[in-house]
Amino acid sequence: MKLAVLFLFSILLASGQVAFKFAAIDIKARVEAIGGLWAFASLPLFAALVIYAGATALWVWILTDTPLSRAYPFALLGAIFVPAASVVLFGESLTWSYPVGLLLVCLGVYLCVR
Repeated sequence: MKLAVLFLFSILLASGQVAFKFAAIDIKARVEAIGGLWAFASLPLFAALVIYAGATALWVWILTDTPLSRAYPFALLGAIFVPAASVVLFGESLTWSYPVGLLLVCLGVYLCVR
């Protein structure tokens, strides 16, 4: 299994989600400033779509020689990367139970791919 490539895929998915959050912030400001559909002409939104297009291409390549049942648990790793980024980049907060849940996700991924 292409372990490094699977981790790269997870990071791309998480990066795309972070870019979508930046896009949402940008679009909200643009709607308030100019309104209408032009508000969606957003560089962060374009970046998020490009990242997701790259992640999709990488995913298809991964699946050419990796069983879906073995590869898919790596998509769940975004549940670790995205919340960490949301705390650092957007000042969001997490409850104490969140890290416990993430630990269980990691354990589940480990059990699925070992």
